[in-house]
Amino acid sequence: MEFNQDNRILFARLRFLQIVILLVLAAFTLRVWQITVARYSYYTELAERNQLRNITVLAPRGFITDREGRILADNVNSFSLVLYRDKTDCIECTLDKLSRGLGFDKNELLSVLEKNRIVPSFNPVTLVEKLTLPQVSWVLARYRECPELDITEAPKRHYRHSSLASHIIGYVGRISPEELASPSYQDAKPSHTVGKSGVEKVYNSQLMGQDGVRTVLVDSIGRIREELKFQQPLKGSDITLSIDIDLQELAEQELGDRAGALVALDPENGEILALASMPGFDPNSFSSGISQKQWGALINDPGKPLLNRATGSVFAPGSIFKVILAVAGLETGLINEKTSVFCGGSITLYGRPFRCTSSHGEVRLKEALQHSCNIYFYLLGQKMGIDRIAEFSTRFGLGVPAGLDLPNEVSGLVPTSEWKRRVLGEPWYAGETISVSIGQGRINATPLQIARAIGIIATGKVPPVHVLKPPYPAGGEAPIPEVSFSTEHLEAVREGMWSAVNDWGTGWRAKVDGFDVCGKTGTAQLISQEVREKLSDEAKEKFTHNAWFAGFAPLEKPEIVVAVIVQSGGGGGASAAPVAGRIFDAYYRKTRGIEPVPAAESADESGAGNGEL
Repeated sequence: MEFNQDNRILFARLRFLQIVILLVLAAFTLRVWQITVARYSYYTELAERNQLRNITVLAPRGFITDREGRILADNVNSFSLVLYRDKTDCIECTLDKLSRGLGFDKNELLSVLEKNRIVPSFNPVTLVEKLTLPQVSWVLARYRECPELDITEAPKRHYRHSSLASHIIGYVGRISPEELASPSYQDAKPSHTVGKSGVEKVYNSQLMGQDGVRTVLVDSIGRIREELKFQQPLKGSDITLSIDIDLQELAEQELGDRAGALVALDPENGEILALASMPGFDPNSFSSGISQKQWGALINDPGKPLLNRATGSVFAPGSIFKVILAVAGLETGLINEKTSVFCGGSITLYGRPFRCTSSHGEVRLKEALQHSCNIYFYLLGQKMGIDRIAEFSTRFGLGVPAGLDLPNEVSGLVPTSEWKRRVLGEPWYAGETISVSIGQGRINATPLQIARAIGIIATGKVPPVHVLKPPYPAGGEAPIPEVSFSTEHLEAVREGMWSAVNDWGTGWRAKVDGFDVCGKTGTAQLISQEVREKLSDEAKEKFTHNAWFAGFAPLEKPEIVVAVIVQSGGGGGASAAPVAGRIFDAYYRKTRGIEPVPAAESADESGAGNGEL
């Protein structure tokens, strides 16, 4: 009996031992299968990584050129410092060495690592770009001491003309985690540099090339012993812009240190010839990774150098708006070319006085545009009402983005009675219409929208505006629609704009002999005249009027439109018209092969003109 009991215990123990052995064998077999079959590629790569290293060779971005093929943005070779995190047990120690030895900001290095936290540890992280030769030498001399550090050579974006056309071209920077997660950057890698603004951003997919790969044999401390394979990177596609460097440079020089914007475009096809916004910035600061200190200085600069005032800022158009109201009045039959109004210098409407800059006497449409008579347009606006004014303003492209191929374009505002009721919960008052009639009050627009509206008056066409020269990446050009305004009515307004420049009107300083410039000045108040009169002289300087000029040339078969705003420039005739005049003159002389006027002669402006609001 005892013998049988002992046998049962022994057999039970043997069965348990057999089960344990079988489980161990099964686990071992599973692990072998996992290593040799399921994760073969992973472990093979891991093993080879001890000897082989695949180094990404970044592709150079495509060049950006102006309309004549002159290079605006290209690439230069640069050395970068990379960190292999899987080759060190103490990243903090490595950063301390770099901070002590090369003076790098440890917090900025930590910030770079944090942005690359999601990247696998065996992938290198670029810590610092655009190293100097002494910095490169310091790292190379410490290969044995710091095998986790390496130097790579990569193309870096270079902007040949520094800040010239910075708001058009834009700048590049290291791709962010948010961009990596975006479908727009599905083929991008953490090491990639991408466009952050301007055409660099809009046409990033064309400008980016295809990376190459360099496979090398390394020793135990990471030194390269032999290159085994090299796949050549493919440069990105070049793009040609419609801008003319000569006009762009002149536009920025003319604005100088004054805040403002200038847009020059071809009214026949919508090509942007120049688009200046001042102050600007040097995009080269971004191509190698801008420091937090530099970035803070830019975004806190009161001049807002990163803001594209031509497309991203809105301003009251002032008396520029009168040309739009004139077309609207003719189209609705409320006025004709011979409709006359008496201007005595002021008029009382709805119990409130509204002023003009002068007593113009009896004026018709031509004289009203020539001398910018407020009274004429006060009365026309009163007849039209705000909603009809808004209807025609929208037809001229105000209140909606122009559709330029640059990012962050804003819409501006064309007020209506419904808009005010919906947004502000208040009724529209008739007195507000009087202010809108001369481009004041709640109406505002971008300089690009104003240029486009003037182009419609010049040609009767509304082509899509663009900074990229055809052919477009998407292929095919959109048809250029005609607007539905009467040719006769547009011609009447053009005649008034011609007189404003060539017959001693408010825009006479924009005159160019032989080129038949047509234009309109504007002086947009920042505060009402009543409030202004109560301020001290010092306080008044803070609220100096914005100066406008917008026009086209020549009168027959227009070739160029120019719109200029000088913030706090005072009178449009005195500040903005001369800037536009020199752009017209430069374009005229360049396209006709005429020698430019010496600076001293071009700056000599004698004569008398008329002020306006």
